[in-house]
Amino acid sequence: MALLAWPLLLSLWSLTLAKRPHIIFHVIDDFGWDDPGFRNGNQIQTPTLNMFHERGVTLDQYYVLPSCSPSRATFMTGRMPLHTGINNWIPNEAYGLPLNETTLPSLLGGLGYRRHAVGKWHLGFFKTEYTPTYRGFESFYGYYEGSEDYFLHVTAGGYDLHREPKERCGAGCTQVAWGDVGQYSTKLFAEEAVRIIEGHNASEPLFLYQAWQGVHSPREAPPAYVKPYLHTIEDPDRRTFAGMVTAVDEGIGNVTRALEAKGMLSDAIIVVTTDNGGPVHECAGIGASNFPLRGGKCSIWEGGTRGTAMVYAPAVMTEGFTYSGLVHAADWLPSLVEGVAMQDAAKIPAGATLPLDGLNLWHAIVANKTSPRRDLYYGITDQSVGHHGPALRSAEGWKLICGTGGGTGDWPPRPGRFLNESSRELSVLEGRAQNETYLLFDLRGDPAERSDISASHPELVQSLLADLRKYEATAAPQATGDPSCPPFRPRHSKLRPYLGPWCDKQEIVV
Repeated sequence: MALLAWPLLLSLWSLTLAKRPHIIFHVIDDFGWDDPGFRNGNQIQTPTLNMFHERGVTLDQYYVLPSCSPSRATFMTGRMPLHTGINNWIPNEAYGLPLNETTLPSLLGGLGYRRHAVGKWHLGFFKTEYTPTYRGFESFYGYYEGSEDYFLHVTAGGYDLHREPKERCGAGCTQVAWGDVGQYSTKLFAEEAVRIIEGHNASEPLFLYQAWQGVHSPREAPPAYVKPYLHTIEDPDRRTFAGMVTAVDEGIGNVTRALEAKGMLSDAIIVVTTDNGGPVHECAGIGASNFPLRGGKCSIWEGGTRGTAMVYAPAVMTEGFTYSGLVHAADWLPSLVEGVAMQDAAKIPAGATLPLDGLNLWHAIVANKTSPRRDLYYGITDQSVGHHGPALRSAEGWKLICGTGGGTGDWPPRPGRFLNESSRELSVLEGRAQNETYLLFDLRGDPAERSDISASHPELVQSLLADLRKYEATAAPQATGDPSCPPFRPRHSKLRPYLGPWCDKQEIVV
């Protein structure tokens, strides 16, 4: 979408603002509610995240989508999956984030930001136009798919690690990063981010989208990161997972130290968010924990959608606190563009984007004021993975689910702290709801969704249902494959198969 109003807006805005904050946006993949050290009694060592928690803002009522692509599309557009059409994780089919969507890096580019993406994409790559440097980024280093081997960088029968060194890179420019085979992706992505910061002109605002592979499946970590947990975590799955988490936390720490060394940290806004709840049963359970919340990834129970997020901004925040206002993943785009980059001096011009679902919550968050968000919609009915929903949650804490929340709907026990410690704190069968038409929970007193109170509050069910139907009345169709494209297959090279835009006629640089 053409941003015709941005040049004029930028000229007016630059007269009043001397310096625009750098924005570092970390996405931790499949990070569960109980996975940061500050929530699990430091069972898992996360000193960087703990520091952000102590000195920044931790969002307590923050919601993402049940799986990765819908959340990432929402981060990029400020629009819910209901409106982007990206309602589920994107398989290797011929579709992606629609090209008429204006992205966060495109908006920030109109305000003079340099924009770089590192790590996971998973918003479509069947055609070159859907790859990162055609969606607003000036460079990209990472992988197109949703998951892969952390060391071999192989998935779906091909090698998937690429470097796009300039905007609108494409055929003849994009490079397959063959030389990085065998190296742990968390280390590679941290080093790339540090290189970007070290080479950046600090007088220009930077937007770094740092989408870590960790801690998505497969369950892989270098032995050095797992060893510290050999005598404290008995479950081998949780132990390896803990090593993966600590590696990501170290990477975030390295990026933060690079900002400080460059003299950029005092002018930086650092966001950390998960893309969905931790997978515990469905969708490749890996050792994550959402305790005490119900369910996990690929469900709309709180364990699948209530996410870990925090903001660290040394120049803005003098001490840490927990923000209890309602926040949705769609709110990042207007909050970062209007609240951070434009410092509330102006609003995104009408027509610069498709209608936004997100709200500018920046001032409310940093000043610990009441959130203007009154409710949120939990995606659409999903009968392909999680078999759930939809649902609506009000700012007062009422949550209505149509049908069921998806998956097993269990309350997994909290992982034991130390060897031989009993971890069975909740029955996984107690109160499980099956086949109800509607479920109603009061999350203020029942955050674990143990007591369905729909029968005793029929008027409230109908009121919330009416609000939910208003959202659905504006729904866009789910994105589907381009019938003109052949079925997915890896592309071929002299070395080995690799992943790339398979609807393009030209090969990328191999």
